[in-house]
Amino acid sequence: MRAIATSGRSTTPGGAARPGARGGTRDGARDWVHPWQFGLAVCALLAPVPPAFVFATYTEGVGHAVLFAVTAALVARPLFLHHRRAAFVRASAIGGLVLMMWSYAGSLGGLGVFFLSVPLMWLAAFADPRRRPVPAAVMTGSGALLMVAMATVPGFWWRV
Repeated sequence: MRAIATSGRSTTPGGAARPGARGGTRDGARDWVHPWQFGLAVCALLAPVPPAFVFATYTEGVGHAVLFAVTAALVARPLFLHHRRAAFVRASAIGGLVLMMWSYAGSLGGLGVFFLSVPLMWLAAFADPRRRPVPAAVMTGSGALLMVAMATVPGFWWRV
């Protein structure tokens, strides 16, 4: 069956609307996020972990750990919205914008490690090959290249 998008209310396979249902399609299928987008969002979450551990050796108390956890929750938010593509895109784009300002403002407190998560979140928002095949492949490839560079090049960005 072919999925037909509805305006805010999902319907049963017979066509009758279910009251209170949100964001579905005519046959009950959902508009899932593409695996490329989900993978880039996971990379955005994992990118600041090694530098955060290195920076944590120079801090005392739990303040840095709490700020890191709150910021990581902002980065992880799109991952919980993988079953609604529009919400995932919105959360990734807005979260990347907020994270850019937050990591710049918190760079003295060790939150600058999240700065390279910003382009990965933006790439995750728009790397859907079902809508734009060639730009999505370029975005996914550049995000993968950025993640590989952060992981393999010694001192690329996280050596303190």
